[in-house]
Amino acid sequence: MSLLRDAMSINRGFYEGGKRTGTNQDFWNANSDFENTASPDRDTMRARARWLHENNAIMANIDATIVRNSVGNGFTFQSKCGKDNIDKQIESLWSEFIKPKNCDVTGRQHFGGIQQLILSQRMCDGEIVIKKHLSKNKKNPFQVQLIEADRFDTSYRVRVDNSNILNSVDGIELDTMGAPQNYVFRDGLMSNVKVPASEVIHYFKMGNRSSQYRGLSEYKQSIVDLRNFAGYQTSTLKSARARSSVAYAIETNNVQGHMASMLQGNKEGSDPIYDINGVMVQYLNQGEKLHQYDPAVKGAEYGEFVRACVRLIATARQISYELAFRDYSQVNFSSARASFIQDHKRFSNEQWHMVTYVLNPLFESWLDANVMAGNIKGLGVSAYFINKSDFCQPRWVAPAREWVDPLKDINAIQKEIDMGITTIEEVAAARGKDLEDVIASRVKINKMLKDAGILTKEEANA
Repeated sequence: MSLLRDAMSINRGFYEGGKRTGTNQDFWNANSDFENTASPDRDTMRARARWLHENNAIMANIDATIVRNSVGNGFTFQSKCGKDNIDKQIESLWSEFIKPKNCDVTGRQHFGGIQQLILSQRMCDGEIVIKKHLSKNKKNPFQVQLIEADRFDTSYRVRVDNSNILNSVDGIELDTMGAPQNYVFRDGLMSNVKVPASEVIHYFKMGNRSSQYRGLSEYKQSIVDLRNFAGYQTSTLKSARARSSVAYAIETNNVQGHMASMLQGNKEGSDPIYDINGVMVQYLNQGEKLHQYDPAVKGAEYGEFVRACVRLIATARQISYELAFRDYSQVNFSSARASFIQDHKRFSNEQWHMVTYVLNPLFESWLDANVMAGNIKGLGVSAYFINKSDFCQPRWVAPAREWVDPLKDINAIQKEIDMGITTIEEVAAARGKDLEDVIASRVKINKMLKDAGILTKEEANA
C-alpha cells in the first residue's frame, strides 16, 4: 500500500510546478518565515561573498561599477527650504560636516567615501548599520559610525519580563507589531550593548518577503557560479602549464645503462639528457610507449564558457554582460545602447534607495542636532520642530551620467526641452550639476570675457 500511495503522490498535482517527481525531489519544499529560512545561511554566505570580492576580479569590478555610477564621489547636497538665508547657512554647515574629522567618529572617511562604503558593503555583506552619534561639541554636534554585520549578537534572546518586546530576530528586538525597537551588538567576548532603533539606520535591501528583518549578501544567486567559474579557470591554467613543462620524452632499451648514468652523478660523459633547448625531458622505461596527453581546451570553447558564466553572474547582479565584463565585441551600437539604458535604470534605483533610506534620514538627524545646538541663526528650536517639514528640504544631486552618443543625446534633450516635457533644471541634475550654480558660473564667465574685451556688451548679455 505504501508503494501505491507513494506512486500516487508523485503523479498527483494539477500544477506542473507542484508535482513531485524523481527529477525535482531536491527542491526546497519547506515553508517558513524569511528569517527562519535565511538565518542558518546568512553568515556563511557573507563570508563566502567577502572571499569572492577579494579574489574574483569580475565580482569586484561589478561592485566598483555600480558604486561609481550610483554614488560616484558622493551625492552633492542642496538645501531648498525657500528661505535664502536659512538655505545658505544649512549648506555652509553641511560643507563642513562632510569633512572626515567632522562626519566620521573615527575621523578617517569623507562623507563621500562613507557613501561608497555603505553601498559597497551592503552589496557584499547584505547589510550595514549606521549609528547616529550626538556630541556636546556645539560646532559639530552630529557624527556617524559604521557597524558591520558581524557585530550583531545573534545569540541574544528576549527576557520574558519585558512585556513590550514580543520577539528577537538575530540581534533585533521587535515589538508586538513587528517593528524594531532595539538593536543588540556584541561589545566583547561575553557582553553586548543594546542600541535603540531610533539611533541607527539598518541599511539593506528587502527582497520579496515582508518577514525579512536582516539583509542577505547580494552575491547569493551567483556564489556557486563564481566558484565553478574560478575552479574551471584554475584547472585550465594548470593544464596549460603542464603542457608547457613536458615537451619531449626519450624511450630507451638500455634501462640498466640509463640508471647507472643517473647514479654516477656529474661524472664527465655520464649525465643523462635532462632538457632540450631549455624544455624538460622525461625518460620512459623499457616497454613503455609515449601517448600524447592533451588537456587543451579549444580557444572558442573556453571563451564561450567564460562568456556564459559572466552572463549568469551579471544577470544575478542585475547589470548587463557588457558592463560586467567590459566586452562590447559581441554587440552592435544599438544593442549596447539598449543595455546601457537598462543599466542606468539599475543605477537610478540604487540612487533612489540610498537617498530614501540613508541620506534623508541622516540629514534630518543632522539638521535636528544643529538646530538644537543653535548653529542656524534666525531658526529657533520651537519654530523648527513645529514646521520641520518646511525646513527639512534636501535635494541630492547624483553623479553625472555620461552620454552614449553625445550629439544625438544633446539633440534629443533639446527637443524634449522645446516640447516642454523636461526642464533645464532636470537636465543639469542628470549631469550632476545645480542649475543655479550653472547660471551663476555663466554670468561670472561672461563678465570676465566682457572685462577682457573678448565679448561685446551685446554678446555678454545674450
